[in-house]
Parts: sequence; C-alpha cells; structure tokens
Amino acid sequence: MTPTEKRTWAKKLKPFWEAREKHFKIFRIAEEAIEFDMRACLKEDLEFFYVDGECVGIGHSDFKRRHSKNKDYFQLIHDRELE
Repeated sequence: MTPTEKRTWAKKLKPFWEAREKHFKIFRIAEEAIEFDMRACLKEDLEFFYVDGECVGIGHSDFKRRHSKNKDYFQLIHDRELE
C-alpha cells in the first residue's frame, strides 16, 4: 500500500472509526454505571475485569485483595462461572 493509498483508506475509514468511538463511549458510560451499582449493592470495590480487550469476569479493583496469600482474598469470578 502506497502512502497515498493509505491516506485514501484512512479517509474512507474515518467515519466508521468515529461511529465506533461514539458507541464505545456510550457503552463505557453504561458499564461504569453498572459497576457503580454493583459496588453500592455489594459493598465491595468490584469491577469488570478485562484481558486483551475482552471482559473475562469480575474482580476486586484492589490488587492486594486479589492476592491469594491475603486473608481478605477476593478471587476473580470468571465469565464462565457467571453464565
């Protein structure tokens, strides 16, 4: 792909990228609201846990709480356990 072709493709793809960004922002706002409700209801600082851009479960936001030697251990709950 030449630099000119790359610029042409970038111009064609830009509206799709902008639409994705808009919808992703709406999704993140909704997901953050769910996390807020989850924290308020369960009295734990929990969050959706992502690996390589994919949500794989729910875990504690404090790394020290996720460590297995800690007496206040809060294990990651995997997506397969929530389905």
